Amino acid sequence: MKKKHNFLIIAIILLIVSGLIFIYPTLSNYVNQVNCDSEIKQYNSNVKSISQSKKDNYLAEAKKYNENLTLNVSKAFSNESFNNTAKYENILNFGNGQIGNIRIPKINVNLPIFHDSENALREGAVHTANTSFPIGGKSTHSVISAHTAYPGRILFDNLTEMEIGDVFYITVLDDKLKYKVVEINIVEPDDISKLQIVDGKDYVTLVTCTPYSINTHRLLVTGERVIETHTSTDISTDDTTDNPILINPIVVSSVIFVLLIILLIILLIVLKKRNKRPSEGQEVKNEQKT
Repeated sequence: MKKKHNFLIIAIILLIVSGLIFIYPTLSNYVNQVNCDSEIKQYNSNVKSISQSKKDNYLAEAKKYNENLTLNVSKAFSNESFNNTAKYENILNFGNGQIGNIRIPKINVNLPIFHDSENALREGAVHTANTSFPIGGKSTHSVISAHTAYPGRILFDNLTEMEIGDVFYITVLDDKLKYKVVEINIVEPDDISKLQIVDGKDYVTLVTCTPYSINTHRLLVTGERVIETHTSTDISTDDTTDNPILINPIVVSSVIFVLLIILLIILLIVLKKRNKRPSEGQEVKNEQKT
């Protein structure tokens, strides 16, 4: 009986450990997505408190940066171009380096966009310095990057599901810009030929590593601006998610698994208490001895 009891304990411990390993990525991603949603809501709240004249100043600085790139298309990704523009980090910076946010409905992506830095890549999407700020306009080409296969996060992992004609949205200040995918390419990491500014075009290219966990190439999903009318109320509803991860089948399975583990632990406790109780024969012997 004792061997069976020990075997049950070991089995439950192994089940708990394997279960934690299984659900950790999903739960970790959920927590991080909640943080992203919180940052986006905070950003939208901060934007509402900024005066229109200040918003115009922010956009004017970003537009000037973009115009400098347009005048130097061949140098758009060079250090020379970077040094000749206004201080990159101070443009469209509202305190935490967040420029705006990106929403890709098809793959349930809703991420803040930060200024270019390695640390920011761990938190969400990143605007690539020396490319146009994503404020729209003719002869602009903004590049937005995010990780794939980053531990505990689902960022641009599902960008491979995007197809020609799909749409995504970029929100900066209270302007929401819609882009329709017109081109998808896989290139070498140092190939920037598809990221250059095209005269008269308003492009945003989404970039991530591919293949999954191998990262030898880059996946480029390029969208062209689609002009449409919208109101400021669209931002509060469209740019915040309802946490679709909550209804993800994997999450549901994880919750069921955790409940099962709890039930097994309760069962173990009950069995342990029963084993501690003396049998009826033992009780009779104890009474005779007394």
